[in-house]
Amino acid sequence: MNTSRRRHGDRVIWQLGHASHQSRRLIRQHLVGGGFKTQHYHVLASLADDGDATQTALADRIIFDRSDLVTLLDELGELEYVIRRTDPADRRRNIVAITAKGSEALAAMDELIFAAEAELLEGLSPADRKTLLSLLSRLTRDQ
Repeated sequence: MNTSRRRHGDRVIWQLGHASHQSRRLIRQHLVGGGFKTQHYHVLASLADDGDATQTALADRIIFDRSDLVTLLDELGELEYVIRRTDPADRRRNIVAITAKGSEALAAMDELIFAAEAELLEGLSPADRKTLLSLLSRLTRDQ
């Protein structure tokens, strides 16, 4: 008999962790099904939302290993989703920017993520969804 679910099933922290795991699984499933990688989404979303960045600043923004980011940017460059150009203020650094094709891919990824969210929340009424979002926003407000 597995008692851990009963033991922790009434704990908010346990349920939040379980919901987070489920949401990440659904996002990954939908993105991969659409031919995308979750890591690509993080890079493109950061560039679209926060603007162009040096590779170092981008790695810090998305909390990604700098050396792994180079490989990821190479992939995104081959797909023509990003461009890298030399920073005029420091020729040793590159500035990364999203392209029009990258913006189109990001919009497609957003739709896949909305579909994953709809699947996750299908058992909740619109009012329940609004309440859940409000409560979660209050929990994460200061972070």
